[in-house]
Amino acid sequence: MKKAADYINDIFSSIHIDEEKDVILLFKSWEQIAGSDIAAHSHIQELEGNTLIISVDHPGWMQMIDLYKRSILRKIHVEYPELNIQRILPVLG
Repeated sequence: MKKAADYINDIFSSIHIDEEKDVILLFKSWEQIAGSDIAAHSHIQELEGNTLIISVDHPGWMQMIDLYKRSILRKIHVEYPELNIQRILPVLG
């Protein structure tokens, strides 16, 4: 006979609660991942599939994110490999 805790674990596993937790942690750790200069002018807007959409406050910061996107992706892959983020898309916003 299953215990109530087993049923709860089954429910949370089926809704991918661990993945949601990692997304939240990614949003919160943007400054550590991108660096304080980039983070001061940008924020994570959303995660769409395997694309991380970054909102920036000036077109120049779009270029900076493009310049550092390999480094940013490496840090994300180390910290949050299960999110499988493959692309960074800076947008003006």
